[in-house]
Amino acid sequence: MARRPRARAAEQGAPPAWVPDADRLLGAAARRIRVVGASTPVNLVEELARLVAAWGQSGAEVPRFTYAPAQDHSDVRRAMEAAAERLAEQGELGAVYAGRARELAAEAAICEAAGGAGCWAAARLRYAARDAFDEQADALAAAWAEEEAGVAAREEARVRSDDARAPGSLVSRMRREIGARRLPLRVVIADIAPLAATGDGVIQVARGRMLTRDDVERTVLHEIEGHAAPGVRAAALPLGIFAIGTANGGDDQEGWALARERAAGYLVGARRSELGLRHLAARSVERGAGFVETARLLEARGARSTGDALRIAARVHRGGGLAREVVYLPALLRVEALLLAQPALGQVLASGRVSVSAAASLASWAQGS
Repeated sequence: MARRPRARAAEQGAPPAWVPDADRLLGAAARRIRVVGASTPVNLVEELARLVAAWGQSGAEVPRFTYAPAQDHSDVRRAMEAAAERLAEQGELGAVYAGRARELAAEAAICEAAGGAGCWAAARLRYAARDAFDEQADALAAAWAEEEAGVAAREEARVRSDDARAPGSLVSRMRREIGARRLPLRVVIADIAPLAATGDGVIQVARGRMLTRDDVERTVLHEIEGHAAPGVRAAALPLGIFAIGTANGGDDQEGWALARERAAGYLVGARRSELGLRHLAARSVERGAGFVETARLLEARGARSTGDALRIAARVHRGGGLAREVVYLPALLRVEALLLAQPALGQVLASGRVSVSAAASLASWAQGS
């Protein structure tokens, strides 16, 4: 996909004079503040293996996760809070930028607290309920978890996610899709909790996971259509906020990716169960549940194995209680409602990390993306 110069103006004219400075300031903060990275244990793989073994031998154990040393981001928080006050005075577009500045300040607080007692409270401020879709997602998650409870997984051929010699592996399929679309990205193998994750210029593929063909194809679709392609489009637009992300833009981009899955027929079976269980587990973290309590809840609600229950529990409890998974299902419902009411705004959501609430404000700047 060819890149167009960022200086190209939208149909409504060139960006306001304050935009380039705001793009540089917020862009630098967004590159520095990495919530998931700061909240992921450095010993995740080893500790999960220990927990699974201990669960079957001596009973439930709490994890002994370790984290990289937390960094002081107080300068980022102050800069973002000051920027939000200035940007809020710049009309509708300024309000969009101000919202992201405030969100970056909240995310900086999470990074500072990752691995410590303050993470839970900081995360609850950032991932608070937004609208009626949160309550609807609770009902959906319960239904999806119940739907799959006690149902044995189909026997299917599986391939190791990082087997570069296997054409049907996740790493091979991801590389072929990137090549076919000529996306400026590379694929690397990493020890991560999800099957794949898209970052700046890279898509990480989880090491050593045994996947079915549907797992592979669904994950490729999710990462390419949901995250990678919108990121490339964002880099070509005249406003940096498409790439930096609006407030809640990262959350609703997950909803956009899940909506692409559902439209393609991949949001079924075990995938629905997984998403439902993640949501229920994240809600338990919000209520103050400990790791063992969350894992027991997942076992009771239909997790396919103790290993799956512990993996999901580790994901929602990372950092000391991040529970970011609570945004996925509300975002799916929010995005699908927008696409039903205003289908033209799908182009905006496909052009970067844009929230449903900011889509209309940015619509004219996404034209031609």
